[in-house]
Amino acid sequence: MEEKKEIRKRILGLREEMDCLNWWEKTAAIFHKVTAYPWFQEANTIYCYVDFRNEVGTADLMEKAWEMGKSVAVPKTDGERMDFYYIRSLQETAPGNFGVREPDPRKCRMADGKEGLLILPGSAFDVKGYRIGYGKGYYDRYLQLHPELLPMAVAFDFQVLEGIPHEAHDRRAQVIVTDKRMIENR
Repeated sequence: MEEKKEIRKRILGLREEMDCLNWWEKTAAIFHKVTAYPWFQEANTIYCYVDFRNEVGTADLMEKAWEMGKSVAVPKTDGERMDFYYIRSLQETAPGNFGVREPDPRKCRMADGKEGLLILPGSAFDVKGYRIGYGKGYYDRYLQLHPELLPMAVAFDFQVLEGIPHEAHDRRAQVIVTDKRMIENR
């Protein structure tokens, strides 16, 4: 089996090669599946990454959540720690660590992580819900501290493999939504 670093490099390379139209079409297909899913419909708070470097787009997911009267919280990293902060618009974010748009913790209130839907990013996933992130372990640690959150991954279908290496501390996505399918591991 390939090592995590090799898988990450290979899948991120495929993601970077996607043209704009293909990215938009696949992101739109994922958006429709996520927003129709009961977890999204029923959640009061959506914990969501801000997309970066050809990740599945999340701006429309956030807009839909706001339209439905939901709260939206996005991540801010600080050293080894990641917390989520409520925002009312993507205008309340600015480039931060790694160039990813983040909220300003001096202007935004920290989310408590007690309940809601957590949209997971990642470089690769497997059909059992395991994920390879970007190598820092932020989401695994956050989910360990906040087990009440419902973890849903969004990915382009080519990012989902039959199996990937994983460790005991790795947290699984209970649902993976791709442009072609939904995989449930509840």
